Amino acid sequence: MNRHQTNGYLYALGASLALAASFVFSKSALNHLSMLQFGLLWFSMGVVWNGIWFLLRRDYRNVKENAGSKTGVAVVIAILEGAATGLFYLAIKAMENPAVVSFIGNIGPVFVTLMGILLLKERFRTTQVFGIVITIIGIFVINFREGGFAGFVDPGSIYVISAAFLFSLATIVGRRMHHLLVPGYMSLIRSFLLAVVMALLFFRTDGLAPVSLTIWKDLALGSLLETLIVIVFAYQALKLIEATKTSLLISTKGVWTLVLAWIFLGVFPTGVQLAGGLLTLVGVWLITWTRGSVHQE
Repeated sequence: MNRHQTNGYLYALGASLALAASFVFSKSALNHLSMLQFGLLWFSMGVVWNGIWFLLRRDYRNVKENAGSKTGVAVVIAILEGAATGLFYLAIKAMENPAVVSFIGNIGPVFVTLMGILLLKERFRTTQVFGIVITIIGIFVINFREGGFAGFVDPGSIYVISAAFLFSLATIVGRRMHHLLVPGYMSLIRSFLLAVVMALLFFRTDGLAPVSLTIWKDLALGSLLETLIVIVFAYQALKLIEATKTSLLISTKGVWTLVLAWIFLGVFPTGVQLAGGLLTLVGVWLITWTRGSVHQE
């Protein structure tokens, strides 16, 4: 393993840890705030973080050529990811443990693989079929309770599965239009659109409730991690190692979320939820694993 590969693995692992930490920070804040107030503050801060990064990196220079097309693609992906992000945080608010949300979110690679086959005419491998089946079994196990699969009718499960579908659709659009993607620009537009939507919805309510210093810290750190650090680290990893390896390492976010939620929130999944979560990790590994990537090591 050379230095570039090592750095790539570290970036991907950093993205996974940052994403897991952002889930815990968001759950801590959502325990005290309404979804609309949380969204307004979280994504407004995201605009600040992304705006600073966009200007410091001078990413606007990458938008000048084919600006109309790049903006159009960025807006489409931002709308899909924005809707998915909103649903994802609704799931975190609705469910007690953010680790369970993260495990259910592992259905995403299943959607991406199936959409890639159906819409992009990508070829699939036998291991992917096994991975898809195992991941779906894991999702059913997580939602098993009361002698049946009552978990599927919980709003939290519906939110996160819907979010995973929209994130996957955004991924497929990104694959098709990859030559027009400017990640920093897209992330800035996503945060801006979400902040505007949350503001329009929020100011139709009673107004801001008092926010403690602790909650402000959760909002600031969590939004910095989710709206900027995760994206920067993930794209740095993609430059240095294969996309499949990046995806696999980031999918371990459920494990890190489990540990952090246990330490900082005092919540832990049930045995059934934990078993289902581990099955989804095995499924994601099979979906993303390739013989070539092993031999290249």
